[in-house]
Amino acid sequence: MIKPTPENAKIFQSWWRDMHPDKQSGYRGDRAGIAKLRHAGTVMEASMEPAVLGLCRGLRAGPTDMNHVALIAAVLADLREAASGESIARALGQPEGTPLCSASRFRRILEATEPDAQLTAFRRVLALLKHKGNLNDLVQSLLDWNDPYRRDARRQRWLYDYYQTNDPEKSSSIAVEAQP
Repeated sequence: MIKPTPENAKIFQSWWRDMHPDKQSGYRGDRAGIAKLRHAGTVMEASMEPAVLGLCRGLRAGPTDMNHVALIAAVLADLREAASGESIARALGQPEGTPLCSASRFRRILEATEPDAQLTAFRRVLALLKHKGNLNDLVQSLLDWNDPYRRDARRQRWLYDYYQTNDPEKSSSIAVEAQP
């Protein structure tokens, strides 16, 4: 399992910047690699892309880490614009008005445990956000999502952010009311 360390997060962020074009500087990135990752229907398909294999080398990831790296790379391929500021979950929850993501869909995202289900869920998240979001938060979330020691805390953080609170009692009462 790829460890959710700051060093690994920086490697993923650097990879994302290298892969994506930058209009301001004229940097073309690896548009073909990004397109192939965006069109990969499964994590296995994404793992066969040379860009993922290069990322594995950069992370010093072994064969057992391939699916996790491919999942993160395929999701990051769908992030077209990195934005600073609020977390991905907070952006989905919208403090005012109707949230971008319904409570039932948000629950399905949190419950996604299989790599292909996670790929679909996170791609839908980015589609709801118009492919723009906090790169650092997305990378950290994806690194933590399957880590046995950090996944519960990350998903709980997403709940708090989605419901726009830091008060556990307030968040749990909102979550109960939002269930169908």
